[in-house]
Amino acid sequence: MRIAAAVPTFAAPLAPAAPKAAPSVGPSEQEVQLIERMDSRNTLKHITELNKAPRVWKSAEYDKAADYVVAQLQAAGWDVHIEELQSGGWAGGGKLRNVVAERRGSAPDAERKLVIAGAHLDSVRGAPGANDNASGSSTLIELAKSFNGIDTRNDIRLVWFDGEEAGLLGSRAHAKAHPEDLARAVGMVNMDMVGSPHGQAGGFDLGMRNSNSLVDAMKGVLLRTGLSGVEYKERHNRSDHASFDAAGVPSVDFGVSVKDVEGQDPNYHSPRDTVDKINSQVLEGYGDLIAVTLLEMANRATRPGMAFRAA
Repeated sequence: MRIAAAVPTFAAPLAPAAPKAAPSVGPSEQEVQLIERMDSRNTLKHITELNKAPRVWKSAEYDKAADYVVAQLQAAGWDVHIEELQSGGWAGGGKLRNVVAERRGSAPDAERKLVIAGAHLDSVRGAPGANDNASGSSTLIELAKSFNGIDTRNDIRLVWFDGEEAGLLGSRAHAKAHPEDLARAVGMVNMDMVGSPHGQAGGFDLGMRNSNSLVDAMKGVLLRTGLSGVEYKERHNRSDHASFDAAGVPSVDFGVSVKDVEGQDPNYHSPRDTVDKINSQVLEGYGDLIAVTLLEMANRATRPGMAFRAA
């Protein structure tokens, strides 16, 4: 997250996820499948692999991480490629390498929309980046695997963004390169720091320009499934959802509270951000909620309303 200022044995969770409320309606069959498939033990395997070294923009370590993601998505049967784009930024100009995976929806061409889910793959220099943001990148890998065999009306695009820590570079470049896709996008789901040791499962922020209709959609998911979730009252533009929110796409960011980032994760942007600090219960709760939220958006016929305000 860009903010100013054999499975190994992992540390016991420090903050258990909130108990699940009893659903008033009950999840759909597809939602139940996704919740069963999203398993933090599998997500932790990917975090362990990505956590071997800092994944700084324009580094060999980042390229290795991107290759790992590509291999995982190819094995899962997705159409995946490296998207190379050019960008500037405070770290200087250079080539960006986003990983993009896609699959086609079942609706007719004239009716089929697009939903985008993303996470930044890069980390800051000197920090292995287990929570920031191998946690989100690994959750996105498991989402791809969990959605196999589950049909949706809309196309799904998954993007592992490069250069987030240098100024949201990968997501900004992607949004700029695909205006026609953003015009048909019903929403964007971002995941950034979803395994915080002192965090809570299900925390989410909206973009700066979203209307409350997206909150209503989120509340519907929570009510129907009984999963835990809470909206942070701190709309922000500090992660990759902001690049899509600015372009008019309803966007939600799952993960750490920006106002309390160091309280929820005291290892933020430090060499201590390692896989043994990941809270597996928080990771599990986020995986379930993100999966059913993505499913809800992937079956929407229209996008939630937007109310543009002065930035």
